[in-house]
Amino acid sequence: MIPTEICPRCRGTSLPLATDLRPVFARERRILKFYSHTDLTDAVVWRGTHTPYYYVDGKPFKAPSIRTLHRDLPRLRFYLGQTNQYDTLDRTLLERYREAVEPYRVHLETLESEAFDFILQVRKRFPDHLYLVSFSGGKDSTVVSDLVRRALHPEPVLHIFSDTTLENPNTYTYVRRFRQDYPLVEFWEAHSDKNFFDLVEHIGPPSRVMRWCCTIFKTGPINNLLQSFGNHPVLTFYGIRRGESQRRRRYDRIGAQLESGKVLAVDPEGTQAVTLGAKIGQQVTASPILDWSEFDVWLYILLHGLDFNDAYRWGFSRVGCWVCPLNSAWSDFLTRLYFPERAEEWREQLVKFARRIGKPDPETYVDERGWTRRFGGAGLPNRFRGLESRPCGEVKNTLHITLTRPIVWSALLEYLKPLGRVNDLYSRPELGEVYLESRQPREWQALIVQGFEGETSLRVTAVGAKDVERLLAYVRFQTIKYQTCLHCSACAAVCPQNAIMVSNKPDIYEVDEARCVGCLECVTHFGATGCLVAKSLSVYGRRV
Repeated sequence: MIPTEICPRCRGTSLPLATDLRPVFARERRILKFYSHTDLTDAVVWRGTHTPYYYVDGKPFKAPSIRTLHRDLPRLRFYLGQTNQYDTLDRTLLERYREAVEPYRVHLETLESEAFDFILQVRKRFPDHLYLVSFSGGKDSTVVSDLVRRALHPEPVLHIFSDTTLENPNTYTYVRRFRQDYPLVEFWEAHSDKNFFDLVEHIGPPSRVMRWCCTIFKTGPINNLLQSFGNHPVLTFYGIRRGESQRRRRYDRIGAQLESGKVLAVDPEGTQAVTLGAKIGQQVTASPILDWSEFDVWLYILLHGLDFNDAYRWGFSRVGCWVCPLNSAWSDFLTRLYFPERAEEWREQLVKFARRIGKPDPETYVDERGWTRRFGGAGLPNRFRGLESRPCGEVKNTLHITLTRPIVWSALLEYLKPLGRVNDLYSRPELGEVYLESRQPREWQALIVQGFEGETSLRVTAVGAKDVERLLAYVRFQTIKYQTCLHCSACAAVCPQNAIMVSNKPDIYEVDEARCVGCLECVTHFGATGCLVAKSLSVYGRRV
């Protein structure tokens, strides 16, 4: 039996259209008109989320297939260019949408009240934290910004925009408008010194399972910015919603990480903390709209008359990096439609990459999005096949490691510091020997590291270790990191103590021994290689 509801406006019986909806603006309506649909200027048009259907005055209309859209792309671009009245029509459509959703104001007020209570509850739980909104320029972070500023007024709420340099051009325009509209909001921008396209040449494009880009271009720069605030703990409000993806369905509403590197259990009135460490140390994360639908977000924007990113008026359902491997086929089509030059340059780079790794039909591999499913560095000339290491037959609990990067002691020791402090009394530099006292004395006593400047042979001996194999695995992780490091800031981003400082200009990787507590989060976070770059370049099936 199909469930029915009572319309809050006319009190008549209504039937459901879809589990979630978003409004459809002028450009997207013109695309539909291209496919022989009637003029949609006066129609009420919604697009179902996670469905192939539009709903025109309550009747379903199946969207054109992606194959059809790509086939017609040149004609569509010409057709869309025949008028410049989109902004004028969108203003009219916005008013009509506001009228259409007005009966749901009571529902919105309920959502708002609950969100305000949550925000105030979290603030009470963490009163000494710096309040911050992670502002992406998308609709969700726009709503969260408004909610948090209203709930905490007149307290200042810092906003941070992580500029990946790969954002939709409309996003930059909207961020500028936001800063002009709210000049009293302290607004910071974080960005990486790295060039995304240069990194693609080195380690290949990011994929759905190897999204190195997020760490290097988002988490790392934000962490570096937060480090500049000193030791002040941070409470960050995110515009994350469960409905966005299967992965986010598992998110909890509050996540935190203590100075010890352990996750803080938070359970105010049924709210639970995440069970994994936060992406960035020294912060608590809170998601006020975690359980909102996309329709709820649009309801808030429309009924409050908020400005929003023009990318949504252009038909994009998601605002983020235009090269993201998680983008839908629809988003990729819109990028090619509206930004053909940069889309073609990206496609050419992907085709060249496909040829480098030996794909028999590079164009098909790229056009069918095979690159988004790649795993590891197979086919790349600089692929990571593992670290050459072997047990020493002469000295017990000792590992011989052959590096591909010559030893520079001043640099190598920075990567080994999380495993121990340098003890000058027991070290013998004339013999190329460094003595590292354990930061975890209950687990092992020390590491003796032997090697000569400029050479590639390293010998490491574990002293007083309960689990020698595990400790020597940690040594391998850090030496892998030493020889493959691109100063991507991934390690700094996961350090709960903000003890790691990374810079690309000049290349610096430093561990503050006064801050480091030996939690080993930077050592173990990236799995069997210990390093994000090595993980992205790994050829799997062989032990490291």
